Amino acid sequence: MTTLREILNNITGVWEGTYSHFKPDGTLIEKYGSRQETRLDGNNWFERILYSYNDKPKETLDFRAILSGENLLFEDENFLGRTIVASPTIYVFPYTWKNKPHLSILEIINMVTNDYRTRLWQHYEHGKLIKTTLIEETRTPGGNVAIWS
Repeated sequence: MTTLREILNNITGVWEGTYSHFKPDGTLIEKYGSRQETRLDGNNWFERILYSYNDKPKETLDFRAILSGENLLFEDENFLGRTIVASPTIYVFPYTWKNKPHLSILEIINMVTNDYRTRLWQHYEHGKLIKTTLIEETRTPGGNVAIWS
């Protein structure tokens, strides 16, 4: 059996990819590049995502989580989520925002290989699907994660 700590250690590093947002009917809304840096330090999970848009300034988001047994819990002043391991290569991550409880996302992560993964977000507002996001990422060999806390 693979533990969540082993899974997290296996997916740390730098991931480069693209985000493609679609309307429920499949129409492309927008597509842009990304870089995700992840690391596990003890029981502390650090995640930084840098978004590279074509028509607006770059954006950086930082997320923190705590590894508690077989749970990875994301909770800060606004964000709330928990990672669920469906199999050694598939993870489910439902999350929401405390100040926007009518919005939620269900993320499904598929580790196709050790260095290639896809992620699918299903965006809901008031319980109705409003868009999907397909994320395709490749791990950067030897990619360095910036030192940030």
